[in-house]
Amino acid sequence: MMFCLNGMENANERMKIDLHVHTTYSDGDYTPAETVALARGAGLDVIAITDHDECRGFLELHGEARGLTVIPGIELASRFGGEVHVLGFRIDCENKALLGHIAHTYGLRRERAAKIVKKLNSAGIRISMKDVEENCQSGVLGRPHIAGALVKRGYAQNAKEAFIKYLSKHGEYYVPFEKISVEKAAELIIGAGGKPVLAHPGLLPSEAREALFPELKRMGFWGVEAYHPYHSGDQCAEYEKKAMTFGLYVTAGSDFHGSAKPLTEIGAEKRGGEYLRESLEALLDGS
Repeated sequence: MMFCLNGMENANERMKIDLHVHTTYSDGDYTPAETVALARGAGLDVIAITDHDECRGFLELHGEARGLTVIPGIELASRFGGEVHVLGFRIDCENKALLGHIAHTYGLRRERAAKIVKKLNSAGIRISMKDVEENCQSGVLGRPHIAGALVKRGYAQNAKEAFIKYLSKHGEYYVPFEKISVEKAAELIIGAGGKPVLAHPGLLPSEAREALFPELKRMGFWGVEAYHPYHSGDQCAEYEKKAMTFGLYVTAGSDFHGSAKPLTEIGAEKRGGEYLRESLEALLDGS
């Protein structure tokens, strides 16, 4: 499947991009069509829809993408010691192997949500799976949907407080779920015709990041998300330099969700220079 390319063949001019955007198909607030409208309203030229362990939101788009290049993508949860997220761009959203992984992950996420709800109930926090499911339009249950249930039931003022009090990875109610290896995530994306990119390396423990960078090219990675709102300017420069050293391209994205990350607007990540321009040109050309 080819993505929606709308007059963006020439990447030599400065384009406004956001290559990391979530919709209601995972834990975003806006449907794919609403997300496209927001991107157009923000003056963006190119976006990538990269839902967590889901890619079919792109298939909803038909005429809505006029005037905007929309790249079909995904963000796969994987492991390399700890948790690592892998972005995939220009994927075939109907690839059988990828859809099989998505279906399997649906089940794992639902099991994890039920375990977290049970832990909360044992501590006297009365929310139900029905409460959680009412916050999820796609079936890809995640902690943001549990946070929404906690807010609605009055156990937290907002999603941020719910995460701090109840859903932190280091908290007593957290439950992990089984993840594929980073190499397997890259394999799934490549098998679906896509380009694997290491998401927000600045969020990884330094030991894992240093061990992973030299392995990325061997695993088939195309690039690194050097530009992300949680990266400092020095980090952006460091990750771009590392990407170039290891023969990888770079990307930039806001990691837009909506209320789950209220301080981050679509298109908010505006940093990046010549090498990002070259990388975007390669991405649009299929290089």
